Amino acid sequence: MEPSLIVPYGGDLHMKKRIFSITERSEGFTLLELLIAVTIFAIGLLTVAGMQVTAMQAGTTAQTQSVATALAQGVFEELMSRDPAAALFNAEADEEPYAIDQTILGQLTGGDNYQAVYSISPDTPATGLARVDVRVTGNNRSVRLSGFKRTL
Repeated sequence: MEPSLIVPYGGDLHMKKRIFSITERSEGFTLLELLIAVTIFAIGLLTVAGMQVTAMQAGTTAQTQSVATALAQGVFEELMSRDPAAALFNAEADEEPYAIDQTILGQLTGGDNYQAVYSISPDTPATGLARVDVRVTGNNRSVRLSGFKRTL
């Protein structure tokens, strides 16, 4: 007895062979498909590289701003911690240079580019108060802090 071939779903054996012959011819990718895939992949890589450059620039800007802010905060706190009866708070000072500790600046990348100045306006806005302004500039960034000190 000869074995019979069972064709599923009641299909025709000749039709099944034709379907297999179509799929057998489409093995692999055509050159055009590969070219399109490589182009899309290259565009994606260039986009990621551009985002990486932007992120690095933003990180540098943020670091510079953070350093300037920290230095300004340090100068401001040092001035505010002085004795309220100090002569410093009873005389007008406009954009006076403040010497930042060189050991601190030496530890910072580009630390030698930072300068600090302070201004003091006695009896402003009222008698017994002095307005204290601190400005730190460096690496194309500037930070300004202001506050009031009670004087004696």
